[in-house]
Parts: sequence; structure tokens; C-alpha cells
Amino acid sequence: MFITKSSAYALFGLWILFINPVLSDETYRPGDEFEDCDQCPVMVVIPSGSFSMGAPPVDQGRPYSEGELRPVLISEPFAVGKFEITYQQWEACVIDEQCPIAKRDDWSKENHPVVNVSWQETLEYTKWLSKKTRKPYRLLTEAEWEYVATGGSNRARFFGLTPTQVCEFGNLYDQTAQRTLDYGLEALPCDDGFNFSAPIGSFKPNHFGLYDTLGNVWEWTEDCQAILWRNAPTDASARVNGHCAQRAYRGGSWLNHPPKYLQIPDRYKYLGAREIDLGFRIALSLSHP
Repeated sequence: MFITKSSAYALFGLWILFINPVLSDETYRPGDEFEDCDQCPVMVVIPSGSFSMGAPPVDQGRPYSEGELRPVLISEPFAVGKFEITYQQWEACVIDEQCPIAKRDDWSKENHPVVNVSWQETLEYTKWLSKKTRKPYRLLTEAEWEYVATGGSNRARFFGLTPTQVCEFGNLYDQTAQRTLDYGLEALPCDDGFNFSAPIGSFKPNHFGLYDTLGNVWEWTEDCQAILWRNAPTDASARVNGHCAQRAYRGGSWLNHPPKYLQIPDRYKYLGAREIDLGFRIALSLSHP
């Protein structure tokens, strides 16, 4: 069979793509979902956009540490985990001897978000996944996290709900938890049916199609600690100066209670912290070499 020079170049290009797949912002469109391997998390493509990071002083329950409002521009689409990383997904990294065994509490099943993992250990997972897929998986930056958590709504909560409806969208300290745990916290006036963490996808998603961005477990992000956002990046990149022995985590958990229910306040922990309500989700840049 005779192969022309142009055909040979085309075949060579297909071979290069096969052995070294490359994502671009033309490969996927906002709202698309994909998985890069059997054990890989489901990723959702998030559109580019701009928003005001933080919360205005008049926002109900606004935490003092949220800082001033600042404009942030996300210039390109990127992908974010549809769900928080689960014990089952973490176990695949453990089997490959790239991640340590994560402590599992009595209520935690394979489809529950993995917790009791430190910030450094979450990076080991992203490195393992990047090597496995040959794509640059990573933690979200705080700006990216806030953008996707609000569902593009520029609100402290991505929905306008009464407290009795909150349990449809997130797992917090509600009447179910109060009856079982009796921690003496102010409980939401609704029942979500879970005393502790819940299986991923148990509640309604936000406008970007992401689950548990608010509630269930807190989520580690890339950024170093910063009390205020003054001089922080406005391009959605991570803040890599400041108190980098501490890293931000966001989102709230099943232990959170009003008046801060389902908000997006800043919180920080030491890199080595391991908590029963602290996990993570991952991101992937869609335009890379």
C-alpha cells in the first residue's frame, strides 16, 4: 500500500496523541464530564468567568476572616472533580504504594469522602494521578474553589433557601445529627438523614453540577494562609506567600451549624493536620503543554 508524505505525517500525529494525550480547551466544553481511568474521579468542565471573591459586610453570618471583596478573572475553562475524593479512589493510590493508608471511621464506607489525610498527603495523591494519566492533576486554588462552590452566582450560598430546605443541598449539623450525637450545637431545623459524613452525591448539586461543595467534609486547597486578600493574585492562581506552614481549607462539614451553614468562609490548618471532617477534591488545567 502506498502512503503519501501527508498521510505519514497524519499517522505520526495520531501516534503522538495516543502515547502522549494532551488536553486543550477545545477538547471539552463547559458542562462536559470525563474520566481518565477506571479509578479516576469524574471531572466536570467549568467555564471561564469573573467574580468577586469574599463576601460583602452585609452578608448574613459573614465570618470576619473572609477579608475584603476583590475581583478575580478565570480566563480559561478548567476541570474540577464532580465529587470529593472517596476512600475507594484513595485506596487505588495506596495499592500502588504512593499514598499512606487513611484512617477510616466506623461510619465511613468506600463511597464516602476520604478524611484524616494531611495537606501533603493530598499532594501525593495528585502526583500519583498525574503520573498515571500523564495530565497535571492538582488541588484547587482558593479562588477556583470559591468560584465553583458558589456555582457562578456571586453569593455566599449558591442558592436562596430557608434553613428548613438546606438539608436538600448539604450535609451539616442538623436534627438527625443532634438526636444521635447531642453535641449541644445549634442544629439546622431539617433532617438530612446522616449522623456523620454522607456518601458522595447524596444531595443536590450546585449550578455547575458539583456535589458537596458546601457541607459533608471540608476540602484542602493549594493556598498559603492569608488573613486578608490584599495583594493576592487576581488571576485565580494560588497564593504561595504568607504563612505557608498553614494551608487553606474550605466548604464546611457535617459538624458545621448555623449561622454559618453552607457558607464559604476561610479556614486554615497546619499541613500535617488530619481531621475526621477534612478531605479534598481535585482540579485539572485543560490547556497545558
